[in-house]
Amino acid sequence: MSTTLVLVHGAWHGAWCWSAFEPELRARGLDVVTLDLTSRGTDPATVGDLRSDAELLRATVSEIPGPVVLLGHSYGGVVVTEAAADLDNVTQLVYLAAFLPDVGDSMRTLTGGGNAPWLSNVDGLLSVAPGWGSRLFYSDCDPEVAAGAEAQLSPQSAASFGQEVRVASWKVKPSQYIVCGQDRAVPVVSQRRWAGLIGDGVELNTGHSPFLSEPKKLADLIVERI
Repeated sequence: MSTTLVLVHGAWHGAWCWSAFEPELRARGLDVVTLDLTSRGTDPATVGDLRSDAELLRATVSEIPGPVVLLGHSYGGVVVTEAAADLDNVTQLVYLAAFLPDVGDSMRTLTGGGNAPWLSNVDGLLSVAPGWGSRLFYSDCDPEVAAGAEAQLSPQSAASFGQEVRVASWKVKPSQYIVCGQDRAVPVVSQRRWAGLIGDGVELNTGHSPFLSEPKKLADLIVERI
């Protein structure tokens, strides 16, 4: 039975961010599943958090027959870490420029407090200030691609950044780390340290979002390594 790759996006993003990458994976023979995490949205009354994100991922994986590889990007690495430990059909975790929490860590502790000047907090929803998405997340994308992606960013639940991880799945599941060497959003020095903790890392000379800037190159790397 073929392996399914489940793509878990980062904060402020949605399944839309894989639009250039997913077809490249499918063209290379991979089955792909994407999802929209619960922790992003515009209504404080209905937006979820890390716990509901993890529950959604677990429910999604439980419906997939056969082996599954989870790829988490940025905040998606925290979701994968929280969700995957006892999912029997998950055979591997791939961290792409992703936060790698240990038990007791949160996005807030991993980012040094989560009070970046480019973020605003209104009613418990964190929003990225205009222009900063292109500058941080899409620094090596074509300007039109960067502008289009930034326009699709949604507010992110502040609660999702404060909740602590309860299990470190990367310690019990085969895992690898893809460092983005020109990243402006997640410090490269941190990514290299996390790759060292996992013990299996490779580096791409890209910004934070190679699925938009270098989708073919990233797809080739994924197919080669999973």
